[in-house]
Amino acid sequence: MAVKIRHLVAAVALSGFALSAHADDVEGVIESINADSQTFTVQGIEFEVDDRTDYDDGLRSFEGLQEGMRVEVDYDYQDGRQIVREIEIDD
Repeated sequence: MAVKIRHLVAAVALSGFALSAHADDVEGVIESINADSQTFTVQGIEFEVDDRTDYDDGLRSFEGLQEGMRVEVDYDYQDGRQIVREIEIDD
């Protein structure tokens, strides 16, 4: 019985891990910005901001982003999209 419970606990723990979002980061120059969709591209990757995006290093909002600006982007990969969690100017 104890073995079955341990297997059940392990299965539940692993399934929770599989459902979690994958977090990552990237540095580079903003290549393009789409204000309508609230997205921008760095290293050929399209990133999407939302109401939980944190802007740092003098950035206050999506409108502060500019093409050619060097940034560091921390993001979650969810449902085939890169959702920005934090963006800051990269020195």
